[in-house]
Amino acid sequence: MHPPEHEMNHDMKDFRQPMVTSLGIILGFMLNFLGQWAIQDDGEIAVTTPSDFVVALGLITAIAMMLWVLFRLLNNRYPLQRAGHYYHTTFRVYMLAILLAFGAVTAALFV
Repeated sequence: MHPPEHEMNHDMKDFRQPMVTSLGIILGFMLNFLGQWAIQDDGEIAVTTPSDFVVALGLITAIAMMLWVLFRLLNNRYPLQRAGHYYHTTFRVYMLAILLAFGAVTAALFV
């Protein structure tokens, strides 16, 4: 159940910095993972099996979603009267991107 619109915090400044920091850490981790994955193959393409393709697609999609969230967080041109809705949409995509990223990394461990 969502709180009524008048009870929502409409100021994103309290949420922006922790989300940007956590995105930076997770993106750094993911880029390191992809970099290590790419260089461990001896001159061959890293994505060779269908399971590799699923993992790579999950990670690339998560990175794209995180970059979109980062854009939304740093964007100062959003409708102030709908700031609560704007933040909640951004937060949902943020959480989905994190779940997708960790799901893809977990899948890479088992496939």
